[in-house]
Amino acid sequence: MNYSELIERALGGESVNKKAKEWGIPQPTLDRYVKGKTLPDFEAALTMANAAGIGIEQAVKMLAKEERLRKQNAKKIAAAEKIKTNFNALASYVRARFSYS
Repeated sequence: MNYSELIERALGGESVNKKAKEWGIPQPTLDRYVKGKTLPDFEAALTMANAAGIGIEQAVKMLAKEERLRKQNAKKIAAAEKIKTNFNALASYVRARFSYS
C-alpha cells in the first residue's frame, strides 16, 4: 500500500468534508493531504491509519517513504531547473553571437 492508497482506503468512499468533521481535522487541511500537497502530522496519520485499518507502524513507514520520494523528486526538479536556466543562457548567447539579421 502506498500513501494515495492509504488516503483512499481511509476515506472509504466518503467525502473529504464528512471525514474532516468526523476526524476533527480542518477540511482544507484534509483536502491538502488528499491532493498530496502536504503530508499529515502524526496525529492525523494515526487517525487515517485507524480508519484504513492498518497499524501505525505501517502508516509511519509509508509516510516516511512518501517523504523520501518527494525529497528525491524535489532534487530532480531543482537539477532540471538549473539545466534549463543554463540552457537558456547558452541559447541567448548563441543567438546574440551568431545572429545574421
